[in-house]
Amino acid sequence: MSSDTPLHNALQKALDDRAETGMYIFDITEPLPSSAPDLFSNDYLSLTTDPVAREYLFAKLAKNPPLFGSTGSRLATGNSDDYNALEQRLQHHYNSPAALLTNTGFTANLAFWGSVPQANDVIIYDDLIHMSCREGFRLAQAEAIYRFDHNSVSSFHAVLVDTLKKHPKIASGNGTVFVSVESLYSMDGDFCPLVEIVNLVEKLVPSGHAHIVVDEAHTTAMYGPHGSGFVAHLGLSDRVHTTMHTFGKAVGLQGGVVLTSSTIRQYLVNFARSFMFATSMPHLSIHAANALFDVILSERGDQLRKQLRDNCLYTYFRLSTAFKRVSKDLLYLEDNPMYEGKTELCSPIIPIFSPLAHDLSAFLRPRGYASTPFTYPVVREPRIRFIVHARNTREEIDGFVELLMIWASGKKARL
Repeated sequence: MSSDTPLHNALQKALDDRAETGMYIFDITEPLPSSAPDLFSNDYLSLTTDPVAREYLFAKLAKNPPLFGSTGSRLATGNSDDYNALEQRLQHHYNSPAALLTNTGFTANLAFWGSVPQANDVIIYDDLIHMSCREGFRLAQAEAIYRFDHNSVSSFHAVLVDTLKKHPKIASGNGTVFVSVESLYSMDGDFCPLVEIVNLVEKLVPSGHAHIVVDEAHTTAMYGPHGSGFVAHLGLSDRVHTTMHTFGKAVGLQGGVVLTSSTIRQYLVNFARSFMFATSMPHLSIHAANALFDVILSERGDQLRKQLRDNCLYTYFRLSTAFKRVSKDLLYLEDNPMYEGKTELCSPIIPIFSPLAHDLSAFLRPRGYASTPFTYPVVREPRIRFIVHARNTREEIDGFVELLMIWASGKKARL
């Protein structure tokens, strides 16, 4: 494309404007470094390199001739008994009326939000909800869309009350309030106050006129009995109407599943275009998902979840202790009571805040760490994210903390 056309100039201006705001300009011509220990990926349970899961997969492949492409959408030639069996397995595992596989977690949210809310319905969402939900909202038929302050029960209460006043159709039985939240938010590493939100919905919205949707992307396979999720951990499976689980994080694969009512499942199959017209997951992914869930549902899965929690507690202790010697102008953590060990909920996502996030990331990358800086407008406070994994060793964690101290000492000397 010529470098002097209206299109080129508009695109270049957008990139320049992005850089001027302090946002990181991504370049994927080369992968992020990987020579250092993994302290930045979403592979929470370390399943992408799990030897037992690999053995399970090889055994399944030897017994199943179809290995590669599915050859079409689920509505055409892309369906199989293996697809249906995996959906039934997940439906049982998550104690859900129905399950629908999708190519990604992003597609799961896009399919649901872009098709299920109807013309008389309203959507209320947490301010930090994932972009996949927001893209779905843009396609939704909903009459109105409102947001509430992140994880603020009081803000949610005020928005819900105001919504019911503005939209009397809901109370009269001609509309539904959809509530969109995540179980664990990826940038701040904090859990949704879901019990309080569910209680408010049930108190204020007439029965049958609310639909609570929880995106469990960052809690899939990590919490609840045998990794059945955050909603199950809280005992809310029969009070939350729809959940989305992704395979792209702790499961260590790609794909997703919508857990919902049988009616919504059938509606998605017939109306969600991102599902209807997309080639379905390859057979290889179905076999791999079964192998990985064999591990997740086993005693080994429970051990990995315990190792992850222990590592989370240790990492936060090491970071918080070390950062006491460092100015907040360089590095700091937010106080988080979950790391006192008084709850089973412990986030593997630990934001390390720094006004010099770009510089810190530039220091870490040549040393083999796949660090990405996050700055405004993606987040309000610049940071990198330390992500703990089940099979990280304490030596790996200690070594990274020491490296942060070396960087901070060098910066302090120049101030």
